[in-house]
Amino acid sequence: MNLGNSAQSYIGLRGHIDFLEQFCIAKQNNQLHHAYLFFGKLGIGKSLLARQLAAYLLQEEKENTPVFNGMEQNEVKNILSLNENNSVWRQVFYHSHPDLIYLFAHKSETNKSGQIKIEDIKSIAHLTHHQSGRGGWRIVIIDSLDNTNRNSSNAILKILEEPPEKTIFFLISHKINNVIPTIRSRCQQVRLKPLSDSDALAILQSHMEDQEGSNLKQLIWLAEGSPGMALLIANAKIEIIIDTLADIFLKNNFEFQKFSSLMAKWGADISKMPEMAEATAFLIDKLFSQAALSAVAALSIADDKNIKNKENDFDHISLLTLAEYLAEKHTAEELAKFHIEWQIGFQQAEQSYLDMGVFMQQIFYKIYSQTQTP
Repeated sequence: MNLGNSAQSYIGLRGHIDFLEQFCIAKQNNQLHHAYLFFGKLGIGKSLLARQLAAYLLQEEKENTPVFNGMEQNEVKNILSLNENNSVWRQVFYHSHPDLIYLFAHKSETNKSGQIKIEDIKSIAHLTHHQSGRGGWRIVIIDSLDNTNRNSSNAILKILEEPPEKTIFFLISHKINNVIPTIRSRCQQVRLKPLSDSDALAILQSHMEDQEGSNLKQLIWLAEGSPGMALLIANAKIEIIIDTLADIFLKNNFEFQKFSSLMAKWGADISKMPEMAEATAFLIDKLFSQAALSAVAALSIADDKNIKNKENDFDHISLLTLAEYLAEKHTAEELAKFHIEWQIGFQQAEQSYLDMGVFMQQIFYKIYSQTQTP
């Protein structure tokens, strides 16, 4: 089990103000739910929000502050102001607070499935069966439910059915439809929206100080308001791969050896690096969606008002070039079938530890070969 990113990457929580205001009102009225299920796109700050709220709740009780419109004055600002200068915040973000359990799993040599194990879920009992070490809240964060199997999900459900006193669960999911209905029904479901361009840009600027503004805006558009996904895309350098693939597809003479080598390397990187797998799945979904939309509208993606109306016109984006090419060669129905085939095949290759390079070569060669006119 991996305990997730350290506090060193923290630059401040952005977005999600509406929920924070509702949370503060509920706390003021002693109406906090025992379990919150945060769901939404990967990389929009769900885990960060959960840990920030954990730090807020685990602080020692403070004197009452003036009430304004049913909530503590500036309470949201208090939450957002917590940072490395606060001792409780440091304990939460370094996962050393005695009243916090933070479960996070990823693929490794000892955990090839990349799942949170049932043994990890059972460890929650060590916290909930004992009184809080400091007499306040106890917090459990599970990041994420997408990384649990049926047995682990049932173990979580059993705990939620009889929630321990003075304990709050923050459960995270990037794919809410994969969360079993019985867990969903026992949580307050909170759909978190993608960040605004300005918030996403501020986050990327802090992480990628050497990048030009136009490059960051391209990443924001590609990642659809998810700075976390934008960083995955940039770190995986997947745009270089898609650029090469677009170049191969658009040439009159198809270079099969170059194509085969590209697919083999891409597949190997996906198998070795979780960030490459996440970025690939996200961008290929976007590729098919953009191509299908263009095919339906019978318009050039380059003339799309959603792109042209940006503050500065984007430079060349290989994903758009490739999507435009596919839209010219396929109907929207054909693209939808390819998209479904891609999603099912990619998931099966990941779960069954198949040769990802072979799958990538088969699916993209099929897409290419069926575009050729007689």
